[in-house]
Amino acid sequence: MTHNMTVTVEEPLWKEMKKHHEIRWSAIMKDAAKEKLRALAILERYSKQSPLGEKEIKKISVELGKRISNRK
Repeated sequence: MTHNMTVTVEEPLWKEMKKHHEIRWSAIMKDAAKEKLRALAILERYSKQSPLGEKEIKKISVELGKRISNRK
């Protein structure tokens, strides 16, 4: 079974997306959702095993994500 979902994007983003007709944006959105769900599953697994609370683990996760993004 499949389901449809509507995504609203701001005008500047939409204009940039329209420049790339060759890209299947729905596939990009689906991949992003899958990746986010994988990350959440990892976060849940570590929060159950760690003496740290879920809030602390989320904070560390956000900080690591920022550091990784800055390296690119």
